[in-house]
Amino acid sequence: MQTGFTVPLPEKRIASNGVFGMIFVLATEAMFFAGLISAYMVNRANVMMWPPAGQPRLPVEATALNTIVLLASAYTLYRFRQKYMADGSVQGKSTSMLITSIALGVIFLAVQGSEWLRLISFGLTTHSSIYGAFFYTLIGLHGVHVLAGILILLYLWYTIKGLKSHEDAGNRIAVCSMYWYFVVAVWPVLYYLVYLS
Repeated sequence: MQTGFTVPLPEKRIASNGVFGMIFVLATEAMFFAGLISAYMVNRANVMMWPPAGQPRLPVEATALNTIVLLASAYTLYRFRQKYMADGSVQGKSTSMLITSIALGVIFLAVQGSEWLRLISFGLTTHSSIYGAFFYTLIGLHGVHVLAGILILLYLWYTIKGLKSHEDAGNRIAVCSMYWYFVVAVWPVLYYLVYLS
């Protein structure tokens, strides 16, 4: 009796393991933020006045400008990735785009920090009201994610020049970019819900 055998097909990867791993991380992060936003919206819907009387006015205009800063950081990271994919270089202009993204992220966090200090001095704290608790939870956890994103981009900047393979560098850029784009994409939603509505 003759036994059959199969010839394995060549493996065609859709994406790297790092990209799949980051998709999983971002899916969990999206659920995390969706849960927080849902809790915020339910609590907001259950009160007569939101924000409660006596709370300081949020810096809507300054935060709008800060939103532009964060969105610009996503654009400069996109330009860095495009430049790298076009010529495989991490020198000169492409690296300056990555550094610009990092700097814009730092500026965003610094402005958020100064806004927080101002709001705290006016009496908006986590203990002043449910409004304050939600404000600092939502915006603070986003800030932690921005800080993590800055550290990831710094890691990318530090390690990318030492990578021998164009494919390895491209995968690392893709994974780090995915995280940063997620952090940037969450912010306009939070800005609209917390600052504008």
